[in-house]
Amino acid sequence: MQLKWGIVGTGRICQDFCLALLTCDPHEHTIVAISSRDKTQAENFVKEFNLGNQVHAYGSQEELFQDPNVDIAYIGTIEHVHRDLCIRALNHNKHVLCEKPLAINVDEVQQIVDTARKTKKFMMEAMWSRFFPIYNYLRDAIKNIGTVTFVECTFCVSGLVSDGCWSTLMGIGCYPIQAALIAFNHEEPELVTATGHTREFQGEITDTMASITLLFKNNRMAVLNCLGEKIGAINSLTIHGTEGVVSLPTNFWCPTRIVLPNGHHVDHHLPETIKKTNFVNSAGLRYEAIACRDQIMCGKTEHPLMTLENSLQIARIIAQARKQILAAKH
Repeated sequence: MQLKWGIVGTGRICQDFCLALLTCDPHEHTIVAISSRDKTQAENFVKEFNLGNQVHAYGSQEELFQDPNVDIAYIGTIEHVHRDLCIRALNHNKHVLCEKPLAINVDEVQQIVDTARKTKKFMMEAMWSRFFPIYNYLRDAIKNIGTVTFVECTFCVSGLVSDGCWSTLMGIGCYPIQAALIAFNHEEPELVTATGHTREFQGEITDTMASITLLFKNNRMAVLNCLGEKIGAINSLTIHGTEGVVSLPTNFWCPTRIVLPNGHHVDHHLPETIKKTNFVNSAGLRYEAIACRDQIMCGKTEHPLMTLENSLQIARIIAQARKQILAAKH
């Protein structure tokens, strides 16, 4: 059975998600609607990706949410409107896959979670990393390195700040945090500490660089770096256990290689897209789409690899880290 997607937004991530969906089995996934605040942009999107005349181009999100042919809404807009769009989609009886961050604070995430549970529709934050085939190897390897004692992860997006991202932690902080929480099986850290740099953005102070330390009981910890300035960095993840080490040596958030505890590596190649994607390895967005369909077809409302509680935990850690960094600059 086909899962019928409505894409909310026409920006770069929506373009990449569309390209990724087009690599999926057309008997299982199809795009039926695109929405933008400007109908012309939605129409141009349909033409650019050769989606066909059967795909509706809407000039508002409300029209897409009201379309009875849409099973699931993919929300790829700016995070400041995620809460409202998720809640509206859920209340229109749509399943929802929403881009990261799910919302701009913990309260808004909780409102989305409450609505999803009330409507009993499938809801997931689009933490695409967790659905890459390499992450299956990662989860298996973690089970074979004894007790995880230390995690180190760095994520640098050169030019993120100059491109107008309002908060580095909100923009990319979820990636190293979610990786560390996988390593520690989503245990709640005993202490979150953070330091970093800030700047003024549109009249308010916000974070540009952050180093977060998560302390867990029994002398275990994670050190996570999020950098939005134009500096060189290796975007890697290393997980240390009492009996071995496993690492994603590059592009840890969308990996195609893992180095196993025995020193051997495994590679996984992504399918080709009909056009070049805006972001690295965006063809891998297909895996979260496939994961959504698998759960929906089984009547599930959450995915076990990225639950609503997982989203709340990540949001809490980001909020604690940002609060400390911003408070230190006042």
